Amino acid sequence: MPGIKSISPSNLAAAVDLLKRGGVLIFPTETSYALGCDATNDQAVARVFAIKGRPEGKGTPIILPPDVDVNTYVELSERAQELAKQHWPGPLNIVANRAKSSPVSHRCETEGTQSVRQSSHPIASELARQLGRPLVATSANRSGETAIYRPDELESEFIDDRPDAIVDAGHLPVVPASTTVKVIDDKLEVIRQGVIVL
Repeated sequence: MPGIKSISPSNLAAAVDLLKRGGVLIFPTETSYALGCDATNDQAVARVFAIKGRPEGKGTPIILPPDVDVNTYVELSERAQELAKQHWPGPLNIVANRAKSSPVSHRCETEGTQSVRQSSHPIASELARQLGRPLVATSANRSGETAIYRPDELESEFIDDRPDAIVDAGHLPVVPASTTVKVIDDKLEVIRQGVIVL
């Protein structure tokens, strides 16, 4: 793909190195291709927003490394913990109050809350594990456009400011977006009904 370096799924070390250097990466998830970076690198997160055309203040979901202490990043209530136990790893984003200790860029939050999940896709999960930090995981399309499941569709999506590389996993199954729920204390609000029906 001209302008965007292709990285084989068998060479994730190269993708992780790019992320550690502040690069912006397209990678497969359990729903569609995602646009992301090291969520703790504020400059990289700002570039993801610029490439996507995402408004500042809207925040973005992050994928947590497997086996991480979730409380480092968000304050999960008992109800949120139950949902995480039931559906993680998987396509359920839980929006909760950001933890004071969180090293994640404030650009990723929305009014003090943060959307988090652990991914069931082996590549997305392994990228987060090897990076050892959360990954920004917003759908790899311009804001307002439809999700992308095929690498060849990305060429016309990002014409001016392009991501640095793509982990090319070929055509992904076309499935609904991830479900997003906001859970503060025991109050649950479905923000986006997706592949997991709650």
